[in-house]
Amino acid sequence: MTSKEKGIWNNKPFWCILLFGLAVLCSSIKVLVLPQGGSLTYFSLMILWLMTFIYGPRYGLIASVLFGFVRLGITHLTGEYINPNIWSILLEYPIAHGVFCLGGFLQERGQKNDYTIDDHERIQAEPYKLRMGYVIGVAAMLACYVISAELFYPPYRDGFFSNLFYNIVYDSSYLLIEGSFSLLLLCVPKVADAIYYIKHVATHIDEDDTLECF
Repeated sequence: MTSKEKGIWNNKPFWCILLFGLAVLCSSIKVLVLPQGGSLTYFSLMILWLMTFIYGPRYGLIASVLFGFVRLGITHLTGEYINPNIWSILLEYPIAHGVFCLGGFLQERGQKNDYTIDDHERIQAEPYKLRMGYVIGVAAMLACYVISAELFYPPYRDGFFSNLFYNIVYDSSYLLIEGSFSLLLLCVPKVADAIYYIKHVATHIDEDDTLECF
């Protein structure tokens, strides 16, 4: 058996299961739950974004839509409010999480910064895509939540624009808080380097059979 067939190198099922499981676990642990729905979690969306960042929007879409259905189940089991309207459920869970992978279509800006870790391996660093792709995903998800609130929830303020502003503030109160902390974490050099290395390990095929994997 060659080194590229062993362990966790280029082992897509391993990394997909690991990242998806971590995202589900972090989604189950909620820092804050709002009365009309919505919750603040421990970086669950950031971990979900890594699936798209590592394997691209196609795999990210599958994982994100599936995560949306799983999160619907978690929301129900934890007693969090769910709008009973079927279109609201679809928009807030599978669709909102599905569009979260849109950042995967973003191209790295300028020249990619590759750096060498040893004589055989170079890691591709994509700081712009890593951070802005996540921001695009959060913004797309926020748009779905606000549209759902406008269409399927009773107005909490008189007037279209007053109610729209209220819904933006309400949904931003938890989604952008988690997004901001996650973005700050992605800006930490050591965290970003660790993510680049995970992407390298998860997608790299080692052509030198003498190299050993950990």
